[in-house]
Amino acid sequence: MSRRASRIHKAVDSVLFDLDDTLIDWSGMEQAWEELNEPLVGNLYEHLAQNGYNLPERAVFFDAFVRRAHEVWDEAKEDLSGPEFREALRRVCVDAGLDLRGDEIDALMEAYGWKPMPGVVPYPDTIFVLQTLREAGYRLGIVTNSFYPMWMRDVELAHYELLDFFDVRITASDAGYIKPHRAIYEQALVLLGTEPERTVFVGDRPQHDILGANEAGLISVLIDPPHLEREKNGIEADYTICTLSELLSILEELEAQA
Repeated sequence: MSRRASRIHKAVDSVLFDLDDTLIDWSGMEQAWEELNEPLVGNLYEHLAQNGYNLPERAVFFDAFVRRAHEVWDEAKEDLSGPEFREALRRVCVDAGLDLRGDEIDALMEAYGWKPMPGVVPYPDTIFVLQTLREAGYRLGIVTNSFYPMWMRDVELAHYELLDFFDVRITASDAGYIKPHRAIYEQALVLLGTEPERTVFVGDRPQHDILGANEAGLISVLIDPPHLEREKNGIEADYTICTLSELLSILEELEAQA
């Protein structure tokens, strides 16, 4: 456990978490992103075919999906705007010669069938830590750099029995910004009804999670277990932990300082 420059804190009343590799562990996921998406894009293709659309070959449709998804992410990284799965799908449909209405894109997002992936599980202490924090009266939230809207990621949270712990859940797609843009943190703070100095943020990526939390004035905690290899590039968190359980003693320390 390490500590950034000392400062006086107000009493902490909220804890925000990143999602992937912070609350749920993706290290058991052996498929590449393209492999993971192949059956899901197949769901899109079948949905469109069953609804009477003339489509290109399946492989061409899949290649367009991969290209457009990467394109949406690359554009977002340029100005830290929120990448949107909806926009990626719209562009794929344009490539296929389809002019879909908004409600048809909504149906396509449902048909995609995002779900928990094999090998991806919560960390062993995730539920224990969240239960402990809730019982202690902390307000909890999630801020994740996902280009899926939160209702899609909620499918995973419900499956892992994590959904009910959180008062606020925001994806980059919902917020219109990706971390480290401070606006995504500020949106979460408004929804929680709290202030940066009263909020701890826990995440695994220094250049996204920690940099953004520091710039937004939150108390930053880097989760840095041995299996994750993250370049810090001089970005320093207020605290560094290896397991979520270590967060509990940090909160005790902060309460003692208040």
